[in-house]
Amino acid sequence: MFKILVGEETLKHTTNNIFAYYEVDFVNSYDEFIDASYEKDYDLYILNFYYYSALEELQKSDDKTDVIFIDEFYNINNFKKALRIGDNYVIKPIYIEELEIRVNYHYRKLFNHSNNIIIYNKFYFHVDTQQLFNGTQKVKLSPNELKLVELFFTRINKVISKDIIYEVLQSNSDGSLRVYISKLNKLGLHVEYDRSIISYTLKSS
Repeated sequence: MFKILVGEETLKHTTNNIFAYYEVDFVNSYDEFIDASYEKDYDLYILNFYYYSALEELQKSDDKTDVIFIDEFYNINNFKKALRIGDNYVIKPIYIEELEIRVNYHYRKLFNHSNNIIIYNKFYFHVDTQQLFNGTQKVKLSPNELKLVELFFTRINKVISKDIIYEVLQSNSDGSLRVYISKLNKLGLHVEYDRSIISYTLKSS
């Protein structure tokens, strides 16, 4: 699972689903950020420029996590400093669609999804057109089944908690979820449920 640590107050209350596919934690202070970074290995930090000095200290300890800085207003000195130790520099107001593109870029970079077709056994999932093919045959899916296919195909062999799946489906129906998973498995996917940690994984063969 792609893990993001967010240190930006305004993103806590966004209703957009850009974080729905990821494991996301929020921090509210310098000390919380430092503690969280040591407790878990994150794949991306999204930080207000306030956290610049904290990140500098972490990088001295060989923290190589990708970083998106968010600043209150454009400042050329902050811009130079941000790109010296970070990867992106965003100015408020935050445009959610733009931020989503940046987050997805870092995700694809980490998991090598450089193209828009993901191959799983004999299946091909076209990310842009949201279509699944079994060989050359297009697979008919309901909207929620398609959401699950995208979630699993972009995280093959990654553990996905049931809570994350519920967020993506915008539903917490166990019965419906079991029906969706059963259909995907009947199609030839290999989705396993781990009762001990209440999670699902699309296993590669």
